[in-house]
Amino acid sequence: MQALSTIMKSSTAGLAVTLLLAAALIANVMAVFPHQFGVDFYHFWGIPLVKQGTATAQSPYADPHGYARALNEIADASSNQKLRNANHYRRHIEPTATPFLYACFAFLPADYERAQALFAIIAYLAAGFGIYLLARLRALAKWPAIWLALLTELTFNPFVQDVKVGNVNSLQLAFIAALLHVAVRRRYGGNVFVAGLFIGLLTVFVIFKPNTTWIALALAIHYWVVRGSRSFFVGVGVAAVLSAVAFAIGAGYFNHVSVWLEWLGYARGIGSGALPFSFEQGNQSLPMLLANLGMSYGPTGYGLIIAISMLVALLLALTSNGRAGKELLANMRDAFSDPWFAASIGVLFTFATSPLVWPHYHLFALIPIFWLVRTDGKLDMATLGAVICYGALSRPLINLLLAAEFYGVLQLVMLFAWVPLMPGVFLYAARPQPCIPA
Repeated sequence: MQALSTIMKSSTAGLAVTLLLAAALIANVMAVFPHQFGVDFYHFWGIPLVKQGTATAQSPYADPHGYARALNEIADASSNQKLRNANHYRRHIEPTATPFLYACFAFLPADYERAQALFAIIAYLAAGFGIYLLARLRALAKWPAIWLALLTELTFNPFVQDVKVGNVNSLQLAFIAALLHVAVRRRYGGNVFVAGLFIGLLTVFVIFKPNTTWIALALAIHYWVVRGSRSFFVGVGVAAVLSAVAFAIGAGYFNHVSVWLEWLGYARGIGSGALPFSFEQGNQSLPMLLANLGMSYGPTGYGLIIAISMLVALLLALTSNGRAGKELLANMRDAFSDPWFAASIGVLFTFATSPLVWPHYHLFALIPIFWLVRTDGKLDMATLGAVICYGALSRPLINLLLAAEFYGVLQLVMLFAWVPLMPGVFLYAARPQPCIPA
């Protein structure tokens, strides 16, 4: 153990291990990148390209077929095989991203492969930074934190999927980790308006991609608890200003304010099940699966039922199964004063209630995983749940199931991989003192 500790603290040994892991990661990247078509990235890149190239007055939500037709013509005329392969899977596009997100992607070059390579580099750097921050917040030394970031990028399948399809979950993870760093270290800033940027940036975070609404809401509750009502409502004011800026950027990019209403109308199709995002197509959403099986309430209805059920379970945990109802507010304050708990409960609500949960969304599971794993080496229910979740979402297990052609088992594993995290998070809610040592 002493020898291991010496190695971990040695800059030379740390750099050597880092270079070895980085070499393995780079070799893996070089091997898989030629086969990554970026089917999500395709429309993040393509919609701004069509918008800038044709100066069309229509938005992609009002005229998805027109945008798809223009992209099909670009791909058909291109000699780039990656673009043609991505287009093969996206002859018909579903522009579910917000106007603000599409505007943010307007900086990318027109060459598809160059744009995808640039974005892949950004994703690797963002995820590595986020994981490193999470590890450091759990009191890991700098070198082990770097090693863990590289190992996670090599072995955690949701990250592999995020890069493969070219989504933005790596960027979102880095953002959440950065806000966790601010919250855990209480580095909001002395000025109440500077501190209010915490709420303001959370709002822009949701406008960028609304799949993080529960996480943002839980972190906003944390901010209210630790900073008080005055700071919180100043933060709401800052959020209003930044939201107006983000909305203006999206509206200005598509040349009319109503683009946000068009996006909202299109997005409602997800909640109603009108858009074809089924369990069989890879959508690991429990509400969508229940809607496909039962067709009684739709994904939004089932999501609401699950959300209410989880809220009741959380209230029971906070009140010792109802026996300590008078202590609810005090226990809630204690629980949400821990930003790790706030972010983790937000992640669980996201997985449980969202009508869209693609495999790469599970990258957010790293937040409760890092929080629940004890760093003193002891194995408890929280740590066991975190280990099971990571193992269920690891490349070795998923590759094994794919090799064995156990596709049904694989879908069920991915659908419920986050469930083992629930006991540890809800146990903390029942005992909101620092029961998970760093």
